[in-house]
Amino acid sequence: MKVIENRALKDEEKMELQEIQLKEAKHIAEEADRKYEEVARKLVIIEGDLERTEERAELAESKCSELEEELKNVTNNLKSLEAQAEKYSQKEDKYEEEIKILTDKLKEAETRAEFAERSVAKLEKTIDDLEGMEPGRGIRGIQRKTLPIDVNLFPCPPEGGGRDLAHVLCSVLCQS
Repeated sequence: MKVIENRALKDEEKMELQEIQLKEAKHIAEEADRKYEEVARKLVIIEGDLERTEERAELAESKCSELEEELKNVTNNLKSLEAQAEKYSQKEDKYEEEIKILTDKLKEAETRAEFAERSVAKLEKTIDDLEGMEPGRGIRGIQRKTLPIDVNLFPCPPEGGGRDLAHVLCSVLCQS
């Protein structure tokens, strides 16, 4: 019986040890289950965050593509505007040169007009002087070289045209 008691005692100690080990194993399993549930919950949260982040990334990529396309369009428009600016700059230079030429022509025409007005005034004075001359010495007796103006500045009017004094004098001078 001693052997049986010893054996029973050993078995009892072994059983107590196994019960302690079982309790520790249950405790470890419970802790593992708790950690698993916590990790699973975190995984669900992270997966949700991942989905939202992927959606934001897709939107950002889409926006980036749109902005790249817009940048390409803006670049093309800029090139087109630069080409137009160059073209208009050349036209502006051409027009400025044309304005300068026309301004010079205007000044020349104004100078000729002033000279013509002075010549008309001289012609009118000459006509007034001729009208006051003694009879028998009419307008036909005056030679072109005695007039103080260049008669070639005034083209003679066609037959029957012109009624002012300058044209009358011109037509008379052209006939002599």
